[in-house]
Amino acid sequence: MLEISPWETLVKLLTDSLLNCTGTHEDVPHSKNFLRSLTTTYIASLAVATAVTVGTVCLAVLHLAYISFYITHSNRRLLIVLLACTAPLVSILALVAMYMPRVWFLSHLLSFLYFSFALWVIICLLLHIFDGHHALVTKMMQRLQYVEIATPPFCCLFPCLPKVRLEGKKIRLCELMVLQAPIVRLFATLVSLIIYFEYQDQGLVPLKVLDFITLPSLLAGIYGTHMLVTTVSRMDELVSYRYVVVFRILDIFFMVFGLQQPVFDFLARYGAFGCGTVLPAIETSFYWKNFFTVMEAFCVTLISTVLLQPSKSSFFDKHPSCRSMSSARSTITEVDIDESTT
Repeated sequence: MLEISPWETLVKLLTDSLLNCTGTHEDVPHSKNFLRSLTTTYIASLAVATAVTVGTVCLAVLHLAYISFYITHSNRRLLIVLLACTAPLVSILALVAMYMPRVWFLSHLLSFLYFSFALWVIICLLLHIFDGHHALVTKMMQRLQYVEIATPPFCCLFPCLPKVRLEGKKIRLCELMVLQAPIVRLFATLVSLIIYFEYQDQGLVPLKVLDFITLPSLLAGIYGTHMLVTTVSRMDELVSYRYVVVFRILDIFFMVFGLQQPVFDFLARYGAFGCGTVLPAIETSFYWKNFFTVMEAFCVTLISTVLLQPSKSSFFDKHPSCRSMSSARSTITEVDIDESTT
């Protein structure tokens, strides 16, 4: 037997597979043929994923109802709707890819694009809370001195990053770092679709190269978001909105979703899923990746339902509990003013 060097093994894991599956499920079946040849495990997983997705969508409809009833500002309402649609949209795309294995790549690209867009939306929501960029910078300059740059994803590699003095142009730079991420991701998505539909499996290496080239853009967008949110999280105005909770939910969901793809891809090429029983090895791994994505989306929706109730967040300014808190705050302010004048 010829010995394979570690380098050749690594290249094979990235571009091919360690398994020899010639003659077994080389082609990805159409959805009709796939659904006809399901085993008990696949039938059960599809039934569970469908039921969970329906639950996610039902909770999302409840969220949208609360958003439409209890949020006054139309722009803020739109931003929160876009964020609330993240989990159900990702869940639906993953479920569609489970029923139609040939569209898993399109499902992943669209989900990743929406996540990148959601990063910009979460910053737009921050700006709306403070009535725009200039008002945000003014308040930050009054109360804060430094921009926190020791944040994920680079704080793990560089834990001793210094604090940077806060300036308006540095805040603008953070905003631009976040803005470029969905723009670059949109371009990468279009190019990836062209490569995939033109070359199919032969386009695997160019697709991985494209992912590697666009990775700095994604990391810069995540880094810019973390710097802004971590810096402003020290300001009292955000506490009643539970804005940091919204950001952490989106951030963790995006992190888990982004890490799943290479992990399942590696496991499939390593041979963890064998040669597949109904689907080829790679598509089998992505089928189960989509199954876990459906479960994660439901957990995210459920956690959001509990932690971001209208009674707990000032985003829902028309909710009775929010009105009572506002009147209490105004009463306290009036009492303070009366005491100071006397």
